[in-house]
Amino acid sequence: MSFTFMHARRLLGATLIAAACVAAPASNAAEKAVIYQAFQSIQYLPLYVAMNEGLFTKHGLEVQKVTAGGGAQGVAAVIGGHADFSLQDPMTAVLANLKGASLVNVAMVVSGVPVWMVAPPNSPIKSIADLKDQTISAALPPSTSTYLLQNLLKEKGLSNVKLNTVSIGTEISPVTAGRAAAATLYQPQVEQALANGYKIVYDFAKQYDGVYAFSTIDTLKSTIQKRPQMVQSFVSAIADAEKLMQTNPQVAYRVAVAEFPSLEKSVVEAAVKRLLDQKIYPATPSISKQAFQAGLDLQISIGNIKAGEVTYDSAVDNSFAEKVSK
Repeated sequence: MSFTFMHARRLLGATLIAAACVAAPASNAAEKAVIYQAFQSIQYLPLYVAMNEGLFTKHGLEVQKVTAGGGAQGVAAVIGGHADFSLQDPMTAVLANLKGASLVNVAMVVSGVPVWMVAPPNSPIKSIADLKDQTISAALPPSTSTYLLQNLLKEKGLSNVKLNTVSIGTEISPVTAGRAAAATLYQPQVEQALANGYKIVYDFAKQYDGVYAFSTIDTLKSTIQKRPQMVQSFVSAIADAEKLMQTNPQVAYRVAVAEFPSLEKSVVEAAVKRLLDQKIYPATPSISKQAFQAGLDLQISIGNIKAGEVTYDSAVDNSFAEKVSK
């Protein structure tokens, strides 16, 4: 009887402990967050490094990444409550705000202009001046690369240049088919073209030297009010990723190769190296006024936004990035 009683007591005690463990919430459980990216893009490598290297986990987050298929779709997901963050051109969030949304940009992911113009190896085109009376292949608008090209042609007074607009990622096709003399490309298409003998005839990255808010992470103002620590944790993880990429490029190469397995390893690594060397990947997630203004000026130039309609303070909350950028 004594053995049975003692056995029952131990069994009951173990059962109660187990039940308590199940019932008690885990104090260190990761907080969930969802981010919609416009595209799966090598330009967005800081996000992938943060995910692949466990940096979100380090800051107590479990992050789900969804590919939206475009910047507008990503922003719409945040507005509709399907995502906590989206990653794309910050001006997409700005334009949504002009229509009544309440979004703010909180972290820089692409801090320069990852756009280059290339031409075939035997092309007589060596500079922008040589584009007179030529046709250039470019992405269908809305695309920042095409807006930058249009603005450049306007500044240079080259009104006689024609554009052949095609789906993003296929800009080289009209050149290979003889329907365009040059093409404006993102990475990794640039390195693919160079590997096939093409040459760079204009470098938008050098024009801005890493001071251009090309792609940022935005969220709702209400999310900042309700979940400030979650936002801080997210931005802190991005900061860690950007620092890691600068101090240990091999990590950047490894993650990029893993994220883009269908591409030649040499092409991926060359793309990442160029993006690092030309300050396209930022050293910190801080969004400077100068970088934001560069993107805003382009939108004003092409007529999407009126001068004075948008301010840095209304579109950017840099407080989270500043805490981890010192």
